[in-house]
Amino acid sequence: RSTPSNSSAASDVYKRQVQLELSEKKNLEQAISKIIKVIKEYNKHRKLFQDLFRKVKYQLNPSSFPEAFQFNTKDTSFIVRVPQSSTTGLKYSGVDGGIIHRSMNFFDVALIRAVGVLFYHNKDEKPKVKYFPEKNPFPDILTSVEPLAQNEIDYLIALWRIQKEIRCAIDLLENDSPDILILDGSVLPVIDVKSIQGNEFLFSQYLRLKALYRRLYTLSRKKRCLLCGVIKDSRSAILTRKLSLILPHLSKRPEFKELLNIDYRPIIKQLRDTDLLFNVLDINERTFESHLSKFNEYEKDLEDFDIHFFYLKTAEYDTPLRVEFPVLFSDSTNLAQTISSLICSISTFHPEYGLPSVIIEADARAKIREDDADILIDEISSRIGYSSFSLQKRRARNPWS
Repeated sequence: RSTPSNSSAASDVYKRQVQLELSEKKNLEQAISKIIKVIKEYNKHRKLFQDLFRKVKYQLNPSSFPEAFQFNTKDTSFIVRVPQSSTTGLKYSGVDGGIIHRSMNFFDVALIRAVGVLFYHNKDEKPKVKYFPEKNPFPDILTSVEPLAQNEIDYLIALWRIQKEIRCAIDLLENDSPDILILDGSVLPVIDVKSIQGNEFLFSQYLRLKALYRRLYTLSRKKRCLLCGVIKDSRSAILTRKLSLILPHLSKRPEFKELLNIDYRPIIKQLRDTDLLFNVLDINERTFESHLSKFNEYEKDLEDFDIHFFYLKTAEYDTPLRVEFPVLFSDSTNLAQTISSLICSISTFHPEYGLPSVIIEADARAKIREDDADILIDEISSRIGYSSFSLQKRRARNPWS
């Protein structure tokens, strides 16, 4: 039986718990309110620029901008309409990869798979499908015992994955002749080279990757195949950075007079390209083509390639794709329009998901299940006399977590 003093103590504990919960709830509400305020302010600024550029998207001529702003384009409007191409008689292909990585106590292991898909349409026939190297290839199993820091391991895994995908693309081109080959991702090796230059092993892997890209470029040119990469969730601000430089020049136009009343510089610096373009682009429209970079970095005696890019909207409620491509043909006019037209023709099957069909299929075939990596680790541990639990790093085997 509880005494009055025990009852009072229990009541005090309960009150403190309630007060603590209310305090935590108040802190949570304040944090959520702060986040909502930031998002609303961001959306307000985003809408301002979306409305401004939507008004002038066909009249604004980026090719007329002074050379100092480096827009480097022949397109005469900020936004270009893209006609869809017929896929009849065309061979269009895509490559994607999948990877599962396990970082253990004294080694790293990765399962990596890449699949190439080729669709071919004949008139009045169902599309034919070919897979490279096959429909469900067994994944490569790669391991490293190099003494690498965690960020270096991340670079190594990325290098392995991209190498596998580019090899798959080369294999596809060597065995067939598609009209267009689409990579899931950039047509450049997107690795922070400065971070790996000091590691001989990682830098050698990077140079090997560069050589594979060069082989892919030259083979695409030999086969007269259009090569491009689509970045589906781009967080880039390449375009908005360029626009931030030209805005003082544009503010003299009557359509941009609103900018004179605000400090627009910190606003435009916040915007990612896709945030700006989501409501500026309509379906089957692209931004002007622009120069992105050169391919060569250290290769002084080898042929260099210009890499160009644009943004393309293929689905009404999906964010624009960033499309990159190397300029491989000196005798071809308006590669951007040809590539964007072909991509639109094979990407408009769902209003909320605008990826090319070959990339969707390649992604589905390349995925690797988490269970596959667990089975592999169990098998390795049983053969070397360790339990799979003991091979895991300490943070993964905390008995109290």
